[in-house]
Amino acid sequence: MTQEIISLLQQIADQMETDPKAARKALRRLAPTLPLTTEVQTALGITYLELGQPRDAMRAFKRAIQADPENAEARYQLGRLQSDQGLLPQAEVNLRAAVQADPQHPDYLGSLGYTYYRAGKDALAIETLEQALAAGAEDEHIFTALGYLYYEAGELTKSREAFARLLEFDPDRADVYNNMGYLAILMGDLEQAQKDLHTCLEKDENYLRAQYNLALTTWLQGNQEEAIQQYQKARKHDRGDAELRQHLEDLDEVGRYQPQAQGLTALKNKLALALKTGKLK
Repeated sequence: MTQEIISLLQQIADQMETDPKAARKALRRLAPTLPLTTEVQTALGITYLELGQPRDAMRAFKRAIQADPENAEARYQLGRLQSDQGLLPQAEVNLRAAVQADPQHPDYLGSLGYTYYRAGKDALAIETLEQALAAGAEDEHIFTALGYLYYEAGELTKSREAFARLLEFDPDRADVYNNMGYLAILMGDLEQAQKDLHTCLEKDENYLRAQYNLALTTWLQGNQEEAIQQYQKARKHDRGDAELRQHLEDLDEVGRYQPQAQGLTALKNKLALALKTGKLK
């Protein structure tokens, strides 16, 4: 009986692609008749999510947990939804319970680690996300989180590796190529930085931060005249110099990682003067 109900719920979810109104109507009729078992209510919650009804999904997952407080899948589904809704303390409780019930489940570990990331608990996030990978997780959110977490921790090689894995899911992500290019600048690999930034701009020619980073790479390679031209071109599209101000802050970070970088102080002075006078020469 349970499998028949789950199959029926899947049919309703599939109907969303062709007739969303009919799918929602069918679920409204079916839901009140369903047994309050953990498996059925968890399946109902998943169906509500596929129909774009997160509040109803949350109620169904809670009913599933009431029927069996130890059920790991119900805890996971509720915790993941709570995390997406910004209810991070509640999400942590349910996801930790799921992991405690099944410590090697890659999805449970991945969702818990990503929730730690969202909550700003960086050390716990790294530890848990690495456990998720070791358990066999393959989720782009994990590599996104680790890319930024490793960067914040100063582990630049690991950060680049995480972003490279992210590109396996979506090779057209211009923002990821920009991130990798900036990391290469911090690591002093200007040729790699230039390659990554050119790829970024091939994906999105209007990616302003990459334009500034490419100009920086050109400057650090000693081609100052060309770099100024690249900066001038980028500024034409930089409303209120918002990106240039952020770029100036990035130059401070570049200086910390590459204190011997040629001409960096002179570039900072030029850009700071440009912000005051409006002219970049």
